[in-house]
Amino acid sequence: MKMKVKLVGVILVFVMVLAMQFHALAQSASPNAILLAEDLVPAPDGYEMVTAKYVTAKQTDLYISPFLWAGKVMGVQLSAGQQIEVLAKPKGYDWLLVGKNGAGIGYVPMSVLSPIK
Repeated sequence: MKMKVKLVGVILVFVMVLAMQFHALAQSASPNAILLAEDLVPAPDGYEMVTAKYVTAKQTDLYISPFLWAGKVMGVQLSAGQQIEVLAKPKGYDWLLVGKNGAGIGYVPMSVLSPIK
């Protein structure tokens, strides 16, 4: 009887470890689990997914947070007509998180973007 209890315990632990790993993988697809460059400020209320594609309507800077008074990402400027990799939209703000290779590199106000049709 003791052997069955130990075996059930081992199986239960194994299943829990697999479930935790699967849960971690599932979370990484969430817009709230986006990797951000070291100097970026995470959106205070999290992110929403964005499916639309955008280009810059005019030359613009990237910013370190989705706030109007945010500092600029040094050494990065987007050219007019440049297609951007949109990772997410900060909840409650008219800004988009721009990325490179899936990681956030800065925020840009939606007012300087045009959707691609």
